[in-house]
Amino acid sequence: MSPVSSLPEIEPRFGVDGHSFEECEHIVHDHDPDTALCGVDQTNVPWNQGFPPCQACMAVAQGRMS
Repeated sequence: MSPVSSLPEIEPRFGVDGHSFEECEHIVHDHDPDTALCGVDQTNVPWNQGFPPCQACMAVAQGRMS
């Protein structure tokens, strides 16, 4: 068997507080601000980072997904 190839390493991005985060803004409900509409955990993630909105969250918010 041939050896398993490894994926290229992705350099993480970090906010001003030193925590890494995604480069999109997730949308959350008022009653559960720690979980995005797309299901991503948003605990301790800073808001309004200036990134474009998460497309999956947008689809849920607009009723295009169940």
